[in-house]
Amino acid sequence: MHRIKGAARHAISLAYYAFNRCPAGLKGKVALLMYHRVLTKKNLEKYYVQPGMYVLDDVFERQMSYLKKNFYILRLSELLDMWREGVWDNSQRYCVITFDDGWLDNYRHAYPILLKYNIPATIFLPTSLIGTNHWFWPDRLGFILQKCLSLSEGKHVSLLYETWPWMRNDRINDIDDKIDSIIETVKLLSDDDIAQLIYDAATLFELIFPDERLLLNWDEVSEMSKESISFGSHSASHAILTKLTRDNMKMEIRTSMETLREKNINYVPVLCYPNGDYNDCIAELVKDTGYLAGVSTRFGIEGRTPRNKYGLHRIGVHNDISTSVPLYAYRLRKSAGRFPIAH
Repeated sequence: MHRIKGAARHAISLAYYAFNRCPAGLKGKVALLMYHRVLTKKNLEKYYVQPGMYVLDDVFERQMSYLKKNFYILRLSELLDMWREGVWDNSQRYCVITFDDGWLDNYRHAYPILLKYNIPATIFLPTSLIGTNHWFWPDRLGFILQKCLSLSEGKHVSLLYETWPWMRNDRINDIDDKIDSIIETVKLLSDDDIAQLIYDAATLFELIFPDERLLLNWDEVSEMSKESISFGSHSASHAILTKLTRDNMKMEIRTSMETLREKNINYVPVLCYPNGDYNDCIAELVKDTGYLAGVSTRFGIEGRTPRNKYGLHRIGVHNDISTSVPLYAYRLRKSAGRFPIAH
């Protein structure tokens, strides 16, 4: 079914692109694009990465070339200034490029391409994790499952399903699809249950996680900051804010801002909610802390006046739905149907 939907989407995108290379409905609007990782094919051969978490480097370059030709690309701080001052050109297609999580590959693969096309971007950092060898839990679980489900480690498959029978799904044949399905199911568990599951699985299969840095360090942040890359907050520890006490929310939101200010980098006072999870209480706390805006994972575009500066809509971009320029253009076109009405 996934492949059938993908083929249908590709056919529709080709037809759309043939008649309208520039996304209709986006004039006078701003598309805030949400990326996570930019990887090479060689990167994907090493470790499992969820499909919704990356674009390949050559795909990303084609997308940047397309944006450069068809959009006015804004710095995030520039967009905030335009909203504050009421400066807006309804004949322009605006866009802002953002990255979540502060991945090392943003520096290695995305940054050179952004420099090549002279394109600004904002990276949202979980500040207490920058410069560490921290792995987010989906990457740790993906590492375990890849080892267990791969052909070379097939002896572990039966033990995996005996221990956690809910992981078994005989309707899915592809290993990567199986892993993605399991990770999506695990997201429904509590943080404590997720941590326990990963600990038990690593212990059962005697696995040790690679001592490898996947996130940026402050030297790399500083280098990019001297060019056209700005940095915003992704909380301190990437904690899901809706799961925290109010005091812990305040700490995550405040300490992240303080750290970014102290680093003397190209800082933009905008918070990106981890996992996109927030509510009115959290948004108000973010505003009271001194942030000028907050970005969500809600699909859609913004206009001359944002409906809610502390819940800005974005367009998620990842390889499996935007591997070609026609698919990318079609993804942007679909966002025009999710335009929040300002009030």
